[in-house]
Amino acid sequence: MGCSSTQEQKPPAIPSPLTLANTKLFTPVPVPSENDIFSLPASEKKTFLLHYNQYLEQDIRADKAIYQYLEKYVSNFTYDGETFTAIETLRNKKGNCISLAILTQALAKIVNVETSFREVSAYPIYKKEQDLLLVSSHFSTKLFAPEQEENKNWIQAIRAGTVVDYFPEQSTFYLGNAKYPKLVAKFYVNLSTQALIKEDLNLSYSLARAAFQFTPHNPELINLLAIIHRRAGDTNTAKKLFEFAIQHNLLSSNLIASYSFLAKTLNDPKLEHQLEEKLEQVARTPFDYLTIAQKATAKKQYRKSKKILKNIIEHYPYLPEPYFELAKVHYLQNHQDLARDALEHAITKSDSQEKTGMYEAKLKSLELTLH
Repeated sequence: MGCSSTQEQKPPAIPSPLTLANTKLFTPVPVPSENDIFSLPASEKKTFLLHYNQYLEQDIRADKAIYQYLEKYVSNFTYDGETFTAIETLRNKKGNCISLAILTQALAKIVNVETSFREVSAYPIYKKEQDLLLVSSHFSTKLFAPEQEENKNWIQAIRAGTVVDYFPEQSTFYLGNAKYPKLVAKFYVNLSTQALIKEDLNLSYSLARAAFQFTPHNPELINLLAIIHRRAGDTNTAKKLFEFAIQHNLLSSNLIASYSFLAKTLNDPKLEHQLEEKLEQVARTPFDYLTIAQKATAKKQYRKSKKILKNIIEHYPYLPEPYFELAKVHYLQNHQDLARDALEHAITKSDSQEKTGMYEAKLKSLELTLH
């Protein structure tokens, strides 16, 4: 009787990180609404529906019809670091992956085509802005094919559909599926980050608050909120936000890296060491492990660094970055011939002129020291 009357205890709900925010530091300002992000004028909807229905009349599946419309009418789409609303993306024919995903979602909603999103990791594009290190992330959209009546009662592991993206598969690494709320949050986060770079802390904070409505316990968003407070001079609240993330296991490599920066600023080597261990626990992509290897190199832990780098190379032999880092380790150990071999590998694996130029410059410099 005692067992049957015992109710299962639910874990306590995680409070919102916003409860820790120092609201006195910021003055809220207006930000785009969810409707503003995805809204398209009647004229644009009419143009889309005209071509969409023509595709359907040609027996083209609904998801493929949207894809073909995008391919034809945004054929000169330019990859751009800016995050735009659906109408801005359509008219300017440019934007980043979030912009393209937002436009795709807006069109899919008009004709009731289901969507899902995929979050992937591409090689981090590091951009230093004052004391802020920006790291790229990537989203792609899947437009689902209409369900067949005869399949509705069956569980299907993989549902047919069309992926809208502009990155080659080889250069990305799957992190997981993402839902609509995360896409909306990404829009606000990207704009918040841009406002932070411009030192508009009121706008940055207001956009971050809007993002929390959609992903209230997102580690990247907690990280952003902490950085906003740190930039506003409130390191105490920033630390509380990082501790909140640690306490509730809401962790990411970016969050740990930002907390490590704060620990260094606060001259807390013990905390720095603890966070380095945390970084190894949360590493998910080859680029996370590359960061760990780089930290080991900086501490002259060459054996550890080489072990990690060789493991990355074994699993991802087409990436140039681990070869370049390995060349650095060999050079620091006075193994110039091995450093040259690693640099030559990096050059052959390079996927951009910028990287090739940098690797070739390092190789030329190394060869001058050998003569």
